[in-house]
Amino acid sequence: MKELKKKKKELKRKKKTKKKNEKEKKLRKRREEKKKGKIRKGNRRRKRKRGRVEVKTEEKKDTKKIEKEETVEIEDASDAETENLELSEEEKETEAKLEKESELLSAQRSSEARMGRMEKELIEEHNKELDEVIKQSKAVIEHNQSLIESLERMKNINETMLVTLKVKGTPYTPASEKPKKVKHTTGEHRVHGREPPLHCTLLLSA
Repeated sequence: MKELKKKKKELKRKKKTKKKNEKEKKLRKRREEKKKGKIRKGNRRRKRKRGRVEVKTEEKKDTKKIEKEETVEIEDASDAETENLELSEEEKETEAKLEKESELLSAQRSSEARMGRMEKELIEEHNKELDEVIKQSKAVIEHNQSLIESLERMKNINETMLVTLKVKGTPYTPASEKPKKVKHTTGEHRVHGREPPLHCTLLLSA
């Protein structure tokens, strides 16, 4: 919007400068034409007879002045009208350009807003899907934890069962049936009612 305002101001300045230049040119042309007309009229008056009355000349001068003033006023009015028309046309063009630019900006903003809404909706839907997946995974984790706990309990039960089975599997032997330890005496080489080996007998006989 600031750029558009600057453009408007620049256009107005350019228009003013153009008008001033045109006015100055027109005034110069008028002055030159007036000078040329006066010279021609002076030459003609010299050729005329000198016996005319001064009153008529004064009246003619007054009428000419009035006519000149009227023509100048008419020309100024026409120039002002043309300038106003030119300004109105240029203003219309600038206004049309500004309207087009504002329409384009509004369309861009509306499209950006729509895109933002679409992105928001997509993100919200994705978040909902993620929440559902998280809930399902949490439920699976809880189920797995309960299964692990139940399996650990079963394992503990099996270990206790194994311990009891080991205790039951060992046969009971009374103390009377258990083997006794035999003391070895010097010179006697019988172990558990067996005869000593030959090398032992040879040593004893010698």
